[in-house]
Amino acid sequence: MTIPSVEEEQGILNKTQRAAERGEVWGQFNLGLAYYYGRGVAEDFATAVHWFGLAAAREDADAQFYLAFMNAYGQGVARNYAEAVKWFRHAAEQGHTEAQYHLAYLYLHGLGAAKDEVDALKWFRRSAEQGFAEAQYQLALLYQAGLGTTRDRNEASRWLQQAAQRGHTEAAYRLGEMFLSGQGVSRNAGEALAWFRQAGTAGHTQAQLQLGLMYVAGQGTVSNATEAANWFTRASERGNAEASYRLGMMYLNGNGVEEDPRLALHWLQAATLSGHAGAQYELGALYAAGHKVTKNEQEAVKWFGLAAEQALPSAQYELGVRLLEGQGVNADPIAAVRWLHQAASQGITDAQYQMGRLYHHGRGVVQDLREAQEWYQKAASADHVESQYVLGLLLAGSGGGTVADPTQAMSWLYKAATAGHVHAQYELAMLLLNNATAAPDDNEAVRLLRCAADHDHAAARYRLGLMYLTGRGVIQNNLECRRWMERSAECGDQRAREFLRLVQSEGWFGPG
Repeated sequence: MTIPSVEEEQGILNKTQRAAERGEVWGQFNLGLAYYYGRGVAEDFATAVHWFGLAAAREDADAQFYLAFMNAYGQGVARNYAEAVKWFRHAAEQGHTEAQYHLAYLYLHGLGAAKDEVDALKWFRRSAEQGFAEAQYQLALLYQAGLGTTRDRNEASRWLQQAAQRGHTEAAYRLGEMFLSGQGVSRNAGEALAWFRQAGTAGHTQAQLQLGLMYVAGQGTVSNATEAANWFTRASERGNAEASYRLGMMYLNGNGVEEDPRLALHWLQAATLSGHAGAQYELGALYAAGHKVTKNEQEAVKWFGLAAEQALPSAQYELGVRLLEGQGVNADPIAAVRWLHQAASQGITDAQYQMGRLYHHGRGVVQDLREAQEWYQKAASADHVESQYVLGLLLAGSGGGTVADPTQAMSWLYKAATAGHVHAQYELAMLLLNNATAAPDDNEAVRLLRCAADHDHAAARYRLGLMYLTGRGVIQNNLECRRWMERSAECGDQRAREFLRLVQSEGWFGPG
């Protein structure tokens, strides 16, 4: 293509000017374009309106479109939607696709004319049928929403595909969403991936994020962390906070990229600039643990606090614990209760356990054992082992509980014991040995005592020694008694030490 010289451009402009002044429509329209875009003359919207107006009055559809557009946006004239509707309609009736689209838009929103969804649908359809991608996209949205017609997801999908095939990025993204969720179309992750890729390649950040997520999960494709990191990087560079957060975590863990703490912090901090609560929480966790960064409890509190303010339950719990214990911040049990309660109410079992402890011991709240029991029960029901143990003690009456319930006590202690809680194993064994409502279960008690004793539980070793001394639940064996007593004494049990001194002074087990 030969680019005209400055002299040639000026000659064309002069010729156009003369034609316009003679009343030739093509000259009037093209002179209007010259003033509109500042081609060969200084940009002058008012003069452009003048020449477009002359050509529009002679039924030039392109001039009518520009005149309508300038009235709609107040370019060279005061904004006048009624004039815009008039001229868009003139052009639209002549088949001008963009005018049809803009006329539909004005009818849809009631600008310059009464709101009319049926007319809007009609003009969007006319424009769409001529291949105008933005009209095809808007028509699809109307069918999805059921405006001016019955809801028709099949029609929505058809028009979205036509718009996407013409390179409409948002249409491609929405198609990806539809195929991923199965709304209006049969669910097809592979098809979703293809449309997300089209939109993502064109720079659609949300599509880029979705591609990353799909490659992480292996949706519609083989799981590929490297490809996921590639798409997260593209979205992150365009400011997508979720992508920045996920990319930061990939650099932190060396997943799909080479582990790089510096880049991990860079992308996590980039996500926090947009207020990403997950990134704020992760930074807090890094500073709290001293992982990849210098341990700094004050920084941990800062980041946990920002995430907590955004109602992230895990951050509310961490902030509550630090306020309770005075880590990185002055201890404030009352403030701790507020944050722990919010976390507990959102199902964080550790927070529910902490609320139980606070009410159990009256810290930051008035002591209330019933309230404590309720919080312990919530956490215990969600398999929080320590809560199961403490709840068992409360119901057994040995933890200051309200109403003793030995059956429930044994049930919760059994859950905790089965999960390997050493103290629960010991307490359950003692309940089984001293069960007032049923026959003692010596064999099960011995099994539980042995489990606890094997994990250095001093009292369990002492009690196991007594079992061998008396032959309860085991074959009586003085040597085994002595062995368990010695092991208990090694763990600091004073009763075992006194027993061994007595044994030695009395010579119960013979020499040695």
